[in-house]
Amino acid sequence: MKPTQITLLAALALPLTAGADKDATPLPAHLQAYDVKDAHRNLETDEGAAPWIAAELSRTESYFEALGPSDGKLEKRLDELSRIGGVSGPRAAKGRTFYVKRQGDQEQSILYVRDGSKERALIDPAKLDASGKVALDWYYPSPSGEILAYGLSRDGSEDSVLHLLRVKDGKALGDQIPNTRHSSVAWLPDDSGFYYTRYPEGDRYNRQVYFHELGADPADDVFVFGAASANLDKSDWINVSISEDGSRLFFSVSKGWSISEIWMQERDGGELRQIISSDLQSLFGNLRWKDGKILLLTNHQAPNYKLISIDPAKTDPASWEVVIPEGDSPLEGFVIAGDKLVVQRSVKAVSHLAIHEKDGKKIQEVKLPDVGSMGGMHAERKGTRFVFAFSSFLRPVSAFEYDVKSKRMKEIGGMPAPNLGNFEVKQIDYPSYDGTWVPMFLVHRKDLKLDGTNPTLLTGYGGFNVSLTPGFRSAAVYWVEQGGVYAVANLRGGAELGETWHEAGMLENKHQVFRDFEYAMRYLIREGYTRPQRLAITGGSNGGLLMGAMMTQAPELFQAAVGKVGLYDMIRYHLFPPAELWIPEYGSADNPEQAGYLYGYSPYHQVLPGVRYPAFFGMTAKSDTRVSWVHTAKFVAALQEATSGTAPILFHIEEQAGHGQGKGRSDRLKEDVMMYRFIESELGMEPKASKTKAATAR
Repeated sequence: MKPTQITLLAALALPLTAGADKDATPLPAHLQAYDVKDAHRNLETDEGAAPWIAAELSRTESYFEALGPSDGKLEKRLDELSRIGGVSGPRAAKGRTFYVKRQGDQEQSILYVRDGSKERALIDPAKLDASGKVALDWYYPSPSGEILAYGLSRDGSEDSVLHLLRVKDGKALGDQIPNTRHSSVAWLPDDSGFYYTRYPEGDRYNRQVYFHELGADPADDVFVFGAASANLDKSDWINVSISEDGSRLFFSVSKGWSISEIWMQERDGGELRQIISSDLQSLFGNLRWKDGKILLLTNHQAPNYKLISIDPAKTDPASWEVVIPEGDSPLEGFVIAGDKLVVQRSVKAVSHLAIHEKDGKKIQEVKLPDVGSMGGMHAERKGTRFVFAFSSFLRPVSAFEYDVKSKRMKEIGGMPAPNLGNFEVKQIDYPSYDGTWVPMFLVHRKDLKLDGTNPTLLTGYGGFNVSLTPGFRSAAVYWVEQGGVYAVANLRGGAELGETWHEAGMLENKHQVFRDFEYAMRYLIREGYTRPQRLAITGGSNGGLLMGAMMTQAPELFQAAVGKVGLYDMIRYHLFPPAELWIPEYGSADNPEQAGYLYGYSPYHQVLPGVRYPAFFGMTAKSDTRVSWVHTAKFVAALQEATSGTAPILFHIEEQAGHGQGKGRSDRLKEDVMMYRFIESELGMEPKASKTKAATAR
């Protein structure tokens, strides 16, 4: 995992605030000065929201009914494209290769193991529950490849229960451990047990490390590391790893998305030691133990990251050895295979791969299948091969194996790609408001004319050190087939250009993310790709916040927006556990120094009466345990109350779906159909008769 992408997937539950009456919890004095309004606080409770939600679902249904009967072409093509499968999440262990694959009409991905040339299904969620609502969240094979630890959750909640099975015959072992959301697992070398992270019952914070011996009662598992042992904050995110010989444990503790620390403990009863302090205000990740030294990627005094070696006896920064120095583009990850260092680098969001000697000297560049992105690089212990996932805008995600000894690469369990020979992919740079050049990918048909009439869909994210990289998106393929332009902006706040790029879009700099996106729209209009009446935008989660900011800051530049599972109330977001995890990225309104800029862009609070707002479709989910549906409900209600225009402001909520991970094929298809019918209608791509009917329904 890239060190800057310390899993944002940390939970966000759906707790509903106790006091629905805003006067019951007076605002701090520094917020009273801003005259903060919260007219729709009643939507934070089930009782208050239920009638409103029922009315909104009826309104949305009426909108689509007014479009008239669909000719079925959109649904048919999106369904066909959704059946294009993919292979991802590969791991290698003792001659075996594990990966997840979904194809055809399967609702959920299946976990396979490959022994030699034959693959065998190990975990098929459909056989556990025919509804398609049970998903495989994560998995960790033991060093021998004989036992598998894996997490299952229901309804997209990501609230995993850890299970075990024997690989040779697929037999489930009796051990089951709840509260293992996004668990980090470190197996002992002899497969006799493992260290893992879990949460206290009913808690979305206080992630802790325990040890489980195979066959033992999980209730008797021994606490190993957490707040009680290292004086950590409740929102700190812990991952655990172990040296190949099993002699040393390592605990990586992330304090947000810009700072981390490392702890080490010898398993023979040695003292717990802090190797890297958070006082260094830097990130450290991809930890490996090699020849008595700790290998790490860090951005300490190196925004594009460097690979360092640390002697546990000499941990001060002056004693670190630089193995691979910082370069012009960010290092994203590395593994050790056959005594070689396999290094992944990102050049403006495009993956590059190279093999180095253990002293850091580069041996060769490895040619990748396309201009695309790697993920999930994993090396076999004491072997010469490593595996990784790869995808591009034109190539479905697949898994590959590379042997550093033979220098041969082969695809694993791949599936045929669609014929997209008439598509063109290019990357441009555009100037933002302050002259900063921002990268953006454009995908369109080769016969595109720059006459300002092309329907265009722009997306972005801009936060949490997350890069938007080239990847296959079946719904985007549909859009381009219809003559549309699909654009992906690599905004500040992401990891595309290193830690400096990330810091330029967090906390008090968050406004720069929004300006970057605004100027992406301006570029597309100025260069003749589209015009405001033919431009739609979309984003999810932190990208949903981006959609809210565009609705309130630049409504004149686009025709329609689709916000998915977004944050919109930035004054109260941290009150919905475990959103306190995000305070290092956003700040908190409880802090007088941060409240001002949060209020200044909080979409819910910046909705103004009398503005002709563009069309907006807020999509959310009841089982979302990251971003509460309350955000979308309050923002949609505020827009509907304030707008002076006739553009539709719609709301949709799924009862048995979550933030996105674990969402089945049919749920994704339903979401895509709704989104594209909405966008095509608002951009004038629907027949005129249908448009007239829809207008009267608003």
